Amino acid sequence: MRNYLAAVTLGAFTRRDGQRVAGLLRYSRKAGTGWQALHFVLLSVCANFPIAIAVARLSPFDLFARLYGEDFLFERSEFAEIAGELGPAAGAEGFNALMRESAYGWSVLLPLLAAALALVIVIQAVFYLSAVFFLRLSRMNVAPLPFRDRMGLALYSSTLPALLSALFGIFLPTVHLLVFYFAVIFIIFQRSALCPDG
Repeated sequence: MRNYLAAVTLGAFTRRDGQRVAGLLRYSRKAGTGWQALHFVLLSVCANFPIAIAVARLSPFDLFARLYGEDFLFERSEFAEIAGELGPAAGAEGFNALMRESAYGWSVLLPLLAAALALVIVIQAVFYLSAVFFLRLSRMNVAPLPFRDRMGLALYSSTLPALLSALFGIFLPTVHLLVFYFAVIFIIFQRSALCPDG
């Protein structure tokens, strides 16, 4: 735990200092792969937080309208029973009331939030594997870092950008992911140049 916290701290607050980057790699190695996996999950939850907030704030009618189109209630056959129950004059308020009485949170919202988190985890995995691959290419002329060191550098260097982009994402959800990825790419490739060889 102590090595993990040291790696997170050095990853968050190290600038252009080769000794601190070397310390980050050292503590990352000592912490091990399990802590890297935990940090990956924490970063994914942090990146998903603004998306979850944005989805949870939507009313049931607005959520379904975004998923199926504005006139989903009377144009799609899967909603025929609900439309018949609400009548031809059904509006957003009636639909919202019916959904809340029908365990909307458990049956619709929670699975949708879980699906959003799963999608963010997949995107994160692709991003970090790509970053680690290109970190190896960027160090072709010097002794390459092992995979675990490159992954530790990428993950622990993402701590501060993840927290700041999560705050930014409260105002602009999904855009915060682009800001996060660009910041991480800039930081890890800058720090890679300071890494000790091997």
